Amino acid sequence: MMRIAWNILPTVGPRSGVGWYTSATFEALKDSAPIDEIYRGFPGTTGQFFRKCWFMIRPWMTKHGKAKSAPNQPPQAANGDTWKSTLLGWARARQESQLSRMLDRWHDRGQVDLYHEPNFLPVPTKVPTVTTFHDLSSITHPEWHPVDRVRIFEKRAKGGLERSRHFFTLSRAVRDEMVQVLGIRPEKITITPMGVRPHLQPVSEEGQAKVLSRIGLPAGSFLHVGTLEPRKNLLMLAKAWCDLPGDHRSRHPLVLVGGWGWRCDELRDYLNKSGFEKGIRHLGYVDDTDLPALYSSAHALLFPTKYEGFGMPPIEMMACGGAVIASTAPAVREVLDGQGHLVEIEDQSAWRAAMLKSCQHPEWVQGLRHGATQWAAKFTWDATAQATREGYSIALGQKKRVLKAA
Repeated sequence: MMRIAWNILPTVGPRSGVGWYTSATFEALKDSAPIDEIYRGFPGTTGQFFRKCWFMIRPWMTKHGKAKSAPNQPPQAANGDTWKSTLLGWARARQESQLSRMLDRWHDRGQVDLYHEPNFLPVPTKVPTVTTFHDLSSITHPEWHPVDRVRIFEKRAKGGLERSRHFFTLSRAVRDEMVQVLGIRPEKITITPMGVRPHLQPVSEEGQAKVLSRIGLPAGSFLHVGTLEPRKNLLMLAKAWCDLPGDHRSRHPLVLVGGWGWRCDELRDYLNKSGFEKGIRHLGYVDDTDLPALYSSAHALLFPTKYEGFGMPPIEMMACGGAVIASTAPAVREVLDGQGHLVEIEDQSAWRAAMLKSCQHPEWVQGLRHGATQWAAKFTWDATAQATREGYSIALGQKKRVLKAA
């Protein structure tokens, strides 16, 4: 018997890559579980309700003006020690304490064998623990993250590492980082690449037209999907796109799908001063059911990221039959493995040249689409579940387990 408890809080509210990973992996594990394998998500309804309340008040709780500093002093962190950050810290500590007590009760009653934390930082508990690290950017590039997040990571990461019997990550690139930066032995890390959600498939022109009409977009956009945050490198991309000739910008507007993140003042200022005027569109979060049509109707997906743990959007774009122009970030290069067109991360002129070539040579874009759906089909949540199950067996000292027969 193997009884696994999963923290499913990342699935509540607007989902990022961590949320989709948690939801899809958890469901795939349950769907493929043999009779002696039980999965239990926590917290329950009450805990998820408070999580939803947090998303309702988060825009107000995390809103900060540009910080002011004394003369001749370095700029202050916009999200430093305020009553809001103190309150958020108290709420996080309260939530962590409640989850710890819940797990310990299950442990004492013999109801759980293993606790899987899918979002970096496991809570303290008596239950044997495994943890998923999606990337190490909070450690290697703290300047990309909110100050509060970095402080929490610094405070809790050491304990989480010490408590975890085994680790999961999404790519060889991050596995190698974990070995080098955190000193974790390679045999304690299982690579579990993400899958493609079933609804991400090519959409007919008629289906595309319905969604585009409702949103108010033309077909043929340059598309970016992801939270607007520093590591996504969107300021560089916006400048490169704005430098294209006007007729190309008109035919292929740059469309940004995703909510505002953190430390985006410079990007926000650029978009407000010139980017929006030249035709950049920011849609914010869109309904997940609209994503296949957006991907399918796009001229190409642009993914200039400085760093990823996996990089979902390129694979999702390919699942919808689309062309991908992406950066040379190690995990992205690994996942694409020769598919799509790669551009050096900070080379603005090369990004402009790639966009211009795609505008002037449609046959080149068509070549990028060739074989896209076949490559994306290699990434399945069933494979993610099986690799995860093998990691559980290592953590518990059991023999290799297999998927339930269809």
